[in-house]
Amino acid sequence: MDYAINLRSLLLLIAMLQALVIAGMLLFRGLRRRHPADFLLSGLLFFLACSLIEHFIGFMGVYDYAREQGHDLTFFPFDNPFVYGPLILLYTRALTDEQFRLEKQQLLHAILPVAHYVIHFSIWALPDAPKFAFLDSKPGYFLQTGLDVLFYLITAWYLWQSFMRYNTYRRLIVQEYSNTGQMTLQWLRIFLYAFSAYLIFDFFFNLAGQFLALWYTGWYWLNLTRALLLYYLAATGWSYTEKSGVQFTQLEKRTSVALPENELEAVAQANSKPLFTPAELELRRTALAAYMESAQPWLDPELNLTSLAGQSGLNAVQLSYLINNAFGQNFNDFVNTYRVEAVKQKLEAPEFQHYSLLAIAFESGFNSKATFNRAFKKMTGNAPSRYQK
Repeated sequence: MDYAINLRSLLLLIAMLQALVIAGMLLFRGLRRRHPADFLLSGLLFFLACSLIEHFIGFMGVYDYAREQGHDLTFFPFDNPFVYGPLILLYTRALTDEQFRLEKQQLLHAILPVAHYVIHFSIWALPDAPKFAFLDSKPGYFLQTGLDVLFYLITAWYLWQSFMRYNTYRRLIVQEYSNTGQMTLQWLRIFLYAFSAYLIFDFFFNLAGQFLALWYTGWYWLNLTRALLLYYLAATGWSYTEKSGVQFTQLEKRTSVALPENELEAVAQANSKPLFTPAELELRRTALAAYMESAQPWLDPELNLTSLAGQSGLNAVQLSYLINNAFGQNFNDFVNTYRVEAVKQKLEAPEFQHYSLLAIAFESGFNSKATFNRAFKKMTGNAPSRYQK
């Protein structure tokens, strides 16, 4: 029998090698800068790479060779799919919180992965005859099917929790920062969508496989899809695993107090009264608007809720409450409204006619083209270039 690497196994091998190299690089970078996200992404790449081993060595003929030597690799746990969900959720938390740490209580996420290893090693270690008799029996079928169903349910739950965390993070940063830029973590959103799409494809492929009785080569296409996912995660994960500067818990607590007006009743019922009376709210609204016009703090691209609070004589909670309830905006929109108006005025001013559109944006307090385009279109309904024309 020919045990040489063919084209199919080569595609899987390249994906595995690339992922393992990047996983190692992430591990060393994580040790150097003590960033949990690097460790977590390294672990995810490692286990995804391991998930390709079974098919890779299968196409190389290793299973057949092992049987010739009196060993059988059936049910050996090369892969552990129950680690994907926990690693993704913890990775999401690490990217969205500067204060995230790997702690003992997070070991609870290891219960199912450990159980998976215990079950697989216990069955794999059986002599061949009783092992195959069990796997071909109804209890064996229900065990394998039950593990598959549990994997999809658990992983879907973890992905849902990851999306919820990410969406909460996006809501929090616009309450705190005037220029979110790379803080929006677009990579993380694409990452979550990509893995969710793969999970859906995996589910329907396996469902179809129950009726089509796919042979070993038929399952290759599912593994090739996982290899393509691995190519993408390994190639982009190294570049986009940036250390977050956001203190998630602190922002969440602060924002929970500064709710918009239509949620004031809920806050009052919870234990508190509004931070300002209607009369105080109007007075402070007028004072803040006057300050924004006269001092123009929005020209500072690094302006955030805390720094503006210090300038306006309020604390961060009071300022957030004031902006949410008196102006009906979050902090990001509130500040960028002034910046967009400044851009519109400069576009018509003779002294700025020789400036590029991006230069005018930077002169008005924006610090990136993407942030400027997004804010301008949101405020005016038009892209900046179209508005200029």
